[in-house]
Amino acid sequence: MFWVTFVVLMDQLSKMLVERFLTIPTFVVPGLLWFSYTKNTGIAFGMFARSGWILWVTFFATFFLALVPRFVKCSMLTKVGLQMIVGGAIGNVIDRFRLGYVVDFINLRYFPAVFNVADLFITIGGILVLVSLLRGEQPLDDKGEQE
Repeated sequence: MFWVTFVVLMDQLSKMLVERFLTIPTFVVPGLLWFSYTKNTGIAFGMFARSGWILWVTFFATFFLALVPRFVKCSMLTKVGLQMIVGGAIGNVIDRFRLGYVVDFINLRYFPAVFNVADLFITIGGILVLVSLLRGEQPLDDKGEQE
């Protein structure tokens, strides 16, 4: 649960700071990275904007992913990756319930969408799960050791 809590806290803190202090786009690395406050009413890349069902699909998918390690034996890397995904999803669900949209602010020159800390951890978590699966890592037993 460490990663879920860490990701939600970092995501919500960063969004709070952006909402409060970021009034104009701000370059962090000129020509490559800047912060610009945007409101995303859709999902990835703004798809399905203003669709009320997105909130519920996200909520149930997050709930399902949170339960996977309880019923399926997973490697430590897979568990960490799933926790990052769930934490990121919870961070975005909080925005949807609280605001009706997701706060995005990270803008990379060569990436087509603006994103946030939750999205970053969802991506990192997905990569960790994929690496774990590709490496064929063994699941943990009941004592937390690899079988």
